[in-house]
Amino acid sequence: MSFSKRSVWAACLMALGLGISGLSAAQDKYLPYPVDFKPMEKYPALHAEWNANKAKYADAVMPEPVLKRQLEIIESMSAKESAWLDGLWMVADSAFQLGGSYTDPKDLAFARSVFVRGQKSAEKCIEKKPDHPICQLFLGAMIGKIASIDGIFSSLKKAKLVEKLWLDVVASKYNYRFGESASLQGNARYALGMFYRLVPDFFLMKWLFDVKGDIKKSVQYHKDAIAVDPPNPCSKIMLAASLLCSVKGDTKSSEGQEGLKHLRDARQMKTNSMVAKACQNDTGRLEMAPDKACGYETARQQETSEDEFKKQQQAQAH
Repeated sequence: MSFSKRSVWAACLMALGLGISGLSAAQDKYLPYPVDFKPMEKYPALHAEWNANKAKYADAVMPEPVLKRQLEIIESMSAKESAWLDGLWMVADSAFQLGGSYTDPKDLAFARSVFVRGQKSAEKCIEKKPDHPICQLFLGAMIGKIASIDGIFSSLKKAKLVEKLWLDVVASKYNYRFGESASLQGNARYALGMFYRLVPDFFLMKWLFDVKGDIKKSVQYHKDAIAVDPPNPCSKIMLAASLLCSVKGDTKSSEGQEGLKHLRDARQMKTNSMVAKACQNDTGRLEMAPDKACGYETARQQETSEDEFKKQQQAQAH
């Protein structure tokens, strides 16, 4: 694939926030995933518009109207190419970008509807090819973003599936570098870092849903993500959240100090996506309330109390 085609996707996966030090030597074990762009060539006008938008905003934040148009374009092409698996995850990718650009509570219902569109597309891909690594990544991402809006506790029945999808990506023989700052393997590790922080760590959780949070795993996965891919505001703020969570918000500890440094770094970084900008804008929110780091998410603060979890389970039982 040409560099220009690869660079088109550089900003796309920034949303997941998505480490070459610790994992650099292992990169050779992955096969490059061969994305098929050829079906786009059947629709020259749409293809040209799609690429023009990508090129125009390669180094800048793509505005909401353009994000909406990009989703419309790829949905249109994908709908006409039922066998095009890569088109299905591209729809999910575009939905992730658009939905993730909304952080105001009044916009979350619309954002959720966009994520549902992406989820349906990723599910179609998985139905056709259950072990498709990029579709696995995005199906987990769609379910995760919907859960972040609905509330983690209300979405735990899908947590085991999400964990398996992302662990399968990490275990896959494939990697795909969307650009200099984003790869399939880096984003899967970033996603698992968020998963193991946001899923609470108590016995009842494991007993009911066969999943359990693990803040040490969370920190390590975020560090591995930044070892695979150059850091961006989202990967920095989520690593900071995990570090602060690991010490219950104690900013005087070494982990807390490291977390605050990552927040400062995130504020100074260049952003080229709406989602990355949203992460950057949130650094102050987390810095002002480090004790809420365990439940931090850009869409809404997640509940982490075991007592609240028990109350919700009792309410659902009735």
